[in-house]
Amino acid sequence: MSKPQKTTSKTKRIRWMAERRLERRDAVGGIVVVRVGSPELPPGAQDWRCPFVVLGLGDDSIQFAYSIDSMAALQNALTGIRCTLVQSGVPLRWEGFEENITGFQMDVPFAHGLGFQQHLERMIEAEIEERARLFRELIERRKARRKARAKPRTE
Repeated sequence: MSKPQKTTSKTKRIRWMAERRLERRDAVGGIVVVRVGSPELPPGAQDWRCPFVVLGLGDDSIQFAYSIDSMAALQNALTGIRCTLVQSGVPLRWEGFEENITGFQMDVPFAHGLGFQQHLERMIEAEIEERARLFRELIERRKARRKARAKPRTE
């Protein structure tokens, strides 16, 4: 994805379609507000654009992510938001989570070809399955311990 373009133009009012509030977990504190607008095809343009803004990290300007269709422009906007949050270096927490999780995950890139994308997807899926297996084993051990404690003693 190329670097999102910034604008300060107020010529057209943006229709924000989604918003997320993130708690700053640094000395500054406060709330960071992330907004995503509806993708649009500007008159005479070939590429769709999707506006987004991250308020509360210093640069409150509206940025645009571009692509060949509205869905890809929206996906690029979400990637742009993630990049902005990560590059800020500010620890942020999405409400309801204990850890510094924002909910803006890294996408698996496809620009390097389908084979590379599928390779990365298999690696991620294998890691998820391994974590799930370990979790299932933990649950089974806990059940076995509870069952052993609950057995009536015969003396």
